[in-house]
Amino acid sequence: MNQVAFNNERKIERHSFPGVRLPYILAALFLVTYFGAIKNAAARDTSPKAIVKLAEKGNAQAQFDMGVICLQGKGIPKSPETAFTWFNKAAKQGHAAAQYAVGRMLYYGRGVKQNAEEALLWFRQAAENGDTHAQYALGVIYQFGKAGKRDLMEATRWYRLAADAGLAAAQYALGTMYSLGDGVAKDAVEGIRWLRKAAEQNYHPASQTLVLMESGDPNIEVKIRGIQAQISLAF
Repeated sequence: MNQVAFNNERKIERHSFPGVRLPYILAALFLVTYFGAIKNAAARDTSPKAIVKLAEKGNAQAQFDMGVICLQGKGIPKSPETAFTWFNKAAKQGHAAAQYAVGRMLYYGRGVKQNAEEALLWFRQAAENGDTHAQYALGVIYQFGKAGKRDLMEATRWYRLAADAGLAAAQYALGTMYSLGDGVAKDAVEGIRWLRKAAEQNYHPASQTLVLMESGDPNIEVKIRGIQAQISLAF
C-alpha cells in the first residue's frame, strides 16, 4: 500500500464517527473475506506446499489461494509482490476475485507500481464477472470521481448490482444515494429501506445514519456526506 493510502487509513481511524469501524470501511474486508476462499475451496490439502503444486499446474483457484497466502504470510514469508504475481495469473484466467485483487493492489500500489487506470480495467472485469466487491469499488470510483471518472448514475448502477447481491457496504451506499438524490430520484422511503438492509448485517455506518435520520438532525445531509467521504478514502 502506498503512503497516501496508508495515511488515509490512519485518518479514518482517527476521525471516524462513533461506531464506524475500519474493517467495515475498507471496501471488502480484503484478507478476511478472501482467505475464506481457501477454506471453502473443494476438499483438498490446503497447505501452502499442496496449493502451490496445483497453482503451478495452472489451477486458477489455487493461484488465487497462493496470492492470499503470500499476502498473509501463512506458512511462507509474506510478500505482496509474489501475491500480486499469483493473483495476476488467476485473474488472466477469468477468476473474478483475483481480478478484483489485482485491481485493488494496482489501485493502492501494493506489491506493484500504482496504476489507477489499469486498476479500473481490472475492477470492471471482475465486476462484470459478478464480483460484488469490484462492483462496489466501481460505485465508489464513479461516485467520488476517483481516477477522474465521476458519474453518479454509473455509480448507482454498480452499487445496485452489489446491493441486490447482498453486499452491506453497497446497500448502505445505495441507501444514501436515494436519501440524497444522487444519481437517482430522491426517495426517502427507498433510502431507508436499503439502509435498514445494511444495518441488519451489522454495517455500522448504516446503523449510525439511521439514528441520525431518526433524531431529526437539521444537518443530516451534511453528516451523511461526511460519512460517505470517510468511507470513500479506502475501498
